[in-house]
Amino acid sequence: MELEVLVATVGQEDCTLAEKMNIQTAAVIANQCDRWDYTESTDGRVRMISTKTKGVGINRNLTLQLAKADVLLFADDDITYYDGMVEGVLDAFRQFPDADVIFFGMDMTRNGEIFDKRRNKACRTHLWNSLRYGAARMAVRRSAFVKNRLAFSTLFGGGCVYGSGEDTILIRDCFRKGLRVYSSDYVLGKCAKDTSSWFAGYNDKFYYDWGAMVASAFPKGKCLMKWYFAAKLKKKSGAPLKQILRWMNLGIRGFKTIKPYREN
Repeated sequence: MELEVLVATVGQEDCTLAEKMNIQTAAVIANQCDRWDYTESTDGRVRMISTKTKGVGINRNLTLQLAKADVLLFADDDITYYDGMVEGVLDAFRQFPDADVIFFGMDMTRNGEIFDKRRNKACRTHLWNSLRYGAARMAVRRSAFVKNRLAFSTLFGGGCVYGSGEDTILIRDCFRKGLRVYSSDYVLGKCAKDTSSWFAGYNDKFYYDWGAMVASAFPKGKCLMKWYFAAKLKKKSGAPLKQILRWMNLGIRGFKTIKPYREN
């Protein structure tokens, strides 16, 4: 098996991002910027496509189109991988030879210090315990994604109509297509959480966009799932449940016409 890392980023000038992230294998970088361009590292190991498009879903889908390897690892540009990450990921697929998707652990840092160690058990997972993962902890078999025509939503995520939720929708799609999903106890690296290009806090827009995500991901079960996510968001934000549900309901209704959040 071969591994390829698929990076979504903005504002890069060359392929040196792969070195900064300590990517130890082939990589495809989708770079949103002010130009249309394609470049490769001197050894051809890293390929970067630069576009004027906007939206993390478009970025990630571009990397999927260019990917060649058997196993693909999605990445954000704020990750620094630990040495040995290639064998760590491939060993997990050897441990679970029927796996189509595997989620990995990650250390979260702030000001260079680890403040959250996100660890997993090595086991088969189901939809209800997979929604907490993000794409940047997710490796997939390319054949499974190609065969099932899986891709990221271009409505959700940074730079899109709705600011978050693309990971959840993709994970939901993986289960709907019957993919076999596992988690691994291997830790990929560390992810810097000092700043975010999309998260501005648990505000009304965040709850509105999350409501739209619920309407998209769970059209038949949205009335039940909104309570599930509202309860989880209340634990994280401390906001009143009534406020969260109000804005989530507005987002659910707004999604019928792809209506974005508007401040009142």
